[in-house]
Amino acid sequence: MKKHIIFPLIAAISVIFAGCGKKVSNDGGIVADPDTSSAATTASQENIEDDTYVPLETVRERNIISAENFDYEVVDGGVTITKYKGKDSDVVIPEEIDGKPVKEIGFYAFEANGDIISVSLPESITAIGEGAFLSCSALQQINLPTGLTEIGEGAFAGCASISEITVPAAVQRIHEGAFAGCTGLKILTVLSTELKYENWELEQLQDLMIYAPEGSAAAEWASAMGKYSVY
Repeated sequence: MKKHIIFPLIAAISVIFAGCGKKVSNDGGIVADPDTSSAATTASQENIEDDTYVPLETVRERNIISAENFDYEVVDGGVTITKYKGKDSDVVIPEEIDGKPVKEIGFYAFEANGDIISVSLPESITAIGEGAFLSCSALQQINLPTGLTEIGEGAFAGCASISEITVPAAVQRIHEGAFAGCTGLKILTVLSTELKYENWELEQLQDLMIYAPEGSAAAEWASAMGKYSVY
């Protein structure tokens, strides 16, 4: 709102100061008072600077905690896994760390880990971040918890060994490219009745079959792809 209002205000102020900053000369003409004109100019500049200045968005300070198998941070009372450092091929994410619920798999937390075969996520997880399992080429199995609400962009891109995924009913959004390059994916079960399709790159998966509730949004877009079956 300030950006729309400031320019008329500046114009009005300039006119007022223009009148106040002039005086009649001996010959009847009007001359500018240099002191007043200077003050008007300064005031206008100050108003422009004060009213049009937009501060940078506040960047949240991160406090990464390092543990044996994970790096993590605590956000709003919940734990976000920021990096997996373990060597296990079958990874089990704990439901709590230091007495706090593990709520999110963070951006690129498992990126390009070629040793992981399976991942077990706790029911406390509500979000899987952008690129969380990007290029985990050996990953064959992962469960998506019933409380999961969001899957980030490219979260499983390049996970060519996964053959089956079930998307819980609570998931409200899956971002673009979430399953790009999941060439081994054969069955995708969508339990939500309202989940919209946002270019997850399913069209490229030739052997994929999508199971969804009859009459659901998923059934509609899956049918359009020619990959739909009622479960």
